[in-house]
Amino acid sequence: MRRIVLFVLALAPASLCGQHFEYLGGGAGLVSPAGSFGDVDKAGWHLSALGIGRVRRSLPFSLDAVYGQTGHQGGVEGRSTLAGATLNLPVFLASETRRVRPFIAGGIGAFRVNVNVPGFGSAAATKFAWEVGGGGLVGSGRRRTFLLARYITVSTSPKRTSFLTISGGVVVPVGAH
Repeated sequence: MRRIVLFVLALAPASLCGQHFEYLGGGAGLVSPAGSFGDVDKAGWHLSALGIGRVRRSLPFSLDAVYGQTGHQGGVEGRSTLAGATLNLPVFLASETRRVRPFIAGGIGAFRVNVNVPGFGSAAATKFAWEVGGGGLVGSGRRRTFLLARYITVSTSPKRTSFLTISGGVVVPVGAH
């Protein structure tokens, strides 16, 4: 059931009437655990995929997928993995013709959190997540770079899993743009 929910969330923009992606790309960066997650794990890395589009040429959306790993603090072996996607509503603070297009965004999705400690086993859960963040698209023509910072909270229990990601990457126009 959880995999079906992730699949539906990933394809949600494709089911919207009149939607299309304008940019697709990817990047990499830093993941920094926050809150109670930050008390037990240290910073790690992540890979990200980013799609930016519009519904009926007026309402922008972004689909943001992340896979990352962090290590445990205090010399504890093992790692935590974070994998998921969110559907966001970005608000661009500059027109498309500008070389620098800052934006803010917020959205919902699902993430799978897996904590592995050799000798003790692992615990995994796929849960609802929400995201807020901001960044910018830089450049013009056939390629734009992006810088994106986002705060993601996954509704795990007994405590939420929260983390900050900072990503840099490249997006390219798709189709007639």
